[in-house]
Amino acid sequence: LGGEPFLTRPGRLSAALGAAIRAECGIEPQLSTSGGTSDGRFVARICPEVLEFGVLNASIHQADEWVDLSAIEPLVRVYRGVLERLLG
Repeated sequence: LGGEPFLTRPGRLSAALGAAIRAECGIEPQLSTSGGTSDGRFVARICPEVLEFGVLNASIHQADEWVDLSAIEPLVRVYRGVLERLLG
């Protein structure tokens, strides 16, 4: 067995991430499992919420993987927004 399935129900973390994405990117985020294989399965038993979020990347998991540098600052602001909402 390569990994146990898991389900994260919407909660405090998903609400904080959604709010940060809306504030920074101006889009309505969607909870989805369409991103592919998740490493979240390795921590789901010990974490009440497991979410994966990052930049869009056409080269993900390929040789010479790269990300557009213009995507980094918005990503940083979303992560900061999540922390501010959770810790503030």
